[in-house]
Amino acid sequence: MTELALDTSLARAVDALFALRREDGSWQDTLPSAAVSTASAMVALHFADPDRSAGLISAGARWLRETQNPDGGWGDAAGAPSTLNVTPYAVGALQFLAPEASAENVRRGLERIERFGGMAAVGDRQQCKLFVMCEQFLAWAGLHDENKIMRLPMQVILMPRWLRQKVSFTVPFILSWGLMQANTRPAGRIRRAINRLCEPRILSYLDDLHEFEGPGGGYQESPFMVALVCIGLARADVRPDIVRRCVDYLRATVRPDGAWPVNRDLELSATTFVTHGMQDAGEGDRLAPTLDWIRRCQRDVAFPATGCPPGGWGWSLRCGWPDTDDTADALIALARAGHDRTDGQVRRGLDWLRAMQNRNGSWSCFTTDNPIDLDAACSVMSAHAVTALREAGGLTVTDEPIAKALRWFARTQRPDGAFTCPWYRGLTAGTGAVLDALGGLGLADSAVAHRCSEWLLANQNADGGWGPGSTAEDTAWALIGLLGAGAHGHPAVSRGVEWLTRNQRPDGLWEPDLLGVYFLDLMYSCDLLATGYAVQALARFGAGHE
Repeated sequence: MTELALDTSLARAVDALFALRREDGSWQDTLPSAAVSTASAMVALHFADPDRSAGLISAGARWLRETQNPDGGWGDAAGAPSTLNVTPYAVGALQFLAPEASAENVRRGLERIERFGGMAAVGDRQQCKLFVMCEQFLAWAGLHDENKIMRLPMQVILMPRWLRQKVSFTVPFILSWGLMQANTRPAGRIRRAINRLCEPRILSYLDDLHEFEGPGGGYQESPFMVALVCIGLARADVRPDIVRRCVDYLRATVRPDGAWPVNRDLELSATTFVTHGMQDAGEGDRLAPTLDWIRRCQRDVAFPATGCPPGGWGWSLRCGWPDTDDTADALIALARAGHDRTDGQVRRGLDWLRAMQNRNGSWSCFTTDNPIDLDAACSVMSAHAVTALREAGGLTVTDEPIAKALRWFARTQRPDGAFTCPWYRGLTAGTGAVLDALGGLGLADSAVAHRCSEWLLANQNADGGWGPGSTAEDTAWALIGLLGAGAHGHPAVSRGVEWLTRNQRPDGLWEPDLLGVYFLDLMYSCDLLATGYAVQALARFGAGHE
């Protein structure tokens, strides 16, 4: 890798990214259109707005037919491998809403489901994480018995608030569909009494979310989640005002191709990924409007759904829930621009991170001390939180928050040296992030760091990249970790850098891969995540050779 080639690659990426920056200083990423969210939106509009939205429903059905895989199934994005999570969704929606035009697609889809293991596999929560939704969509299509579908535990709303907050991300779906089942399926006297007790509390919970997230109706800024809530309330025949907001959101977020993404965008996340890369590339002088925008995204009120305090950041400006990773990334961006704990907003963000640390020393995404799925401890988020506390808060290895995190890293590292992460596919993200955090603390020679490095070096692909088939994200994460540990001169690092420059697209960006986890095994890609991290890796490599 020549210095000229590296400089040229970075310059192309920087120019392309600044050309994409919005007037307010932020960047907006693009997530792929998805069959699961498109099918959900179609069904939601059918139940809540059938006449006005007939054209959108028809266009969504056409998109599903056009993106069916040759094997008869559907995946998390167009062209992605077929999954049991998604295929029943699409089959049910097409048979329910467009049976004549979709007869051949439904036949092929049902054959694919049979090859997955049939309805027994659809109903097996180990094989099909979206089993309740899949069975319900098939039931509406006349392909499954609705009375055999598991009832969702709407009684979670009766739990003490502190315990209910542990469930976090999936609660809007559980509550709205539990309400739907309560109002559309037979129930005995005791169940009816419990349902009557739950309903006003559920609606109050959804009102609290709406007050926090704003008037757009975009629960979690996710067309998928909005569609699920809309279906539940419309079928339950309650709160037409919330249903109307959901319909307006779905109509506003449909894409020109007739489909919807799982999430509309991750604008704060994307902006911080890119900002870190620009700062590493020496472009800090051009980021003043971006940093102002990041400041405006900080939430100044507590969030009732998870119980977190004020001071956090979420993945999007209005509807993103405050979470560890976006809070840490925002603080890192501000710290690298010269803002420390004497800055009021930085101090509130640091207080938020300290309040959200788990008792075992780690961090989760939305809640504390929670072993459930996506709310469990996360190596990437813990590493980023440690870096934020160090860079923005001035903490060192002797300060208890970081000392506790280091003990957690040592306890949870796999025997092979890698770290798992619930939010990204594979092991590269967690391993690279922890190694980078340790390097920043001056612990590149520690036993944990050595094992991270050994795992990364042992798992580089023959072409110089990392990850299944080599991806920009995995390659960048591995390089950032190795560079953070001081491995600038290692041949593996040079090969990884060459892979990134060789695989840069003509437009200056990098191709994203389906490696982000939304929830329940649904995967997504984020174009600016791939490019933001690639720029960070290349810029840090260049800085180490100046």
